[in-house]
Amino acid sequence: MDLIILAGSSGNGKSAVGKRLHGIFKSPFMEFTWIPEFCNKNPHTSITPAEEERIAFENMMLVSKNYLRHGFKNIILSDFNDVRLLDIPAEFKDYSYAIITLYSESGESIKNRIIRRMETKKEGEESFDDYDFSIKHNKMIASRKPLPNEYRVRTDDKPAEAVAENIIGIINKHKPENNYDISRYDRGDYYTCFNGDGFYK
Repeated sequence: MDLIILAGSSGNGKSAVGKRLHGIFKSPFMEFTWIPEFCNKNPHTSITPAEEERIAFENMMLVSKNYLRHGFKNIILSDFNDVRLLDIPAEFKDYSYAIITLYSESGESIKNRIIRRMETKKEGEESFDDYDFSIKHNKMIASRKPLPNEYRVRTDDKPAEAVAENIIGIINKHKPENNYDISRYDRGDYYTCFNGDGFYK
């Protein structure tokens, strides 16, 4: 497997699972938020949130493809805006990849994870705390049509070790689906799409 794409709303354990997989595979692990944010911090740069997101995505693709050129396998990418999953097939059409979407059937599970994370975060550390948004986002993801090479993995109250073990089983059985038309998928169905003003719809 060349790439493992971890998707899903906040509060489903992507970071913990990604770190676990990183420890097992000893492969590169990159979260979308590792790209510095400049739109509100750099006085010399004036860009919208949508432009900032695009730059971060482009940078992540460049770094990922550089690792691939050097022969790395099982590269773990996480925390994309949901609509970006529609760009993955085009970006990695020459590589084997699986999209692993983590989800919960219980909104309470998501809420509890986010609250625990907020209680343990270090001073000055940024952390997403809008669990109502995450619960809504999670419901959308669980109800939409799966993408090619996408698997859904339930995480309700499951430790990262168990979820990672499940993912490894999926990867070991994965047979890439390459004959598909991504244009059949409507970008409007993806909750975290930016509108013209740079805000989430």
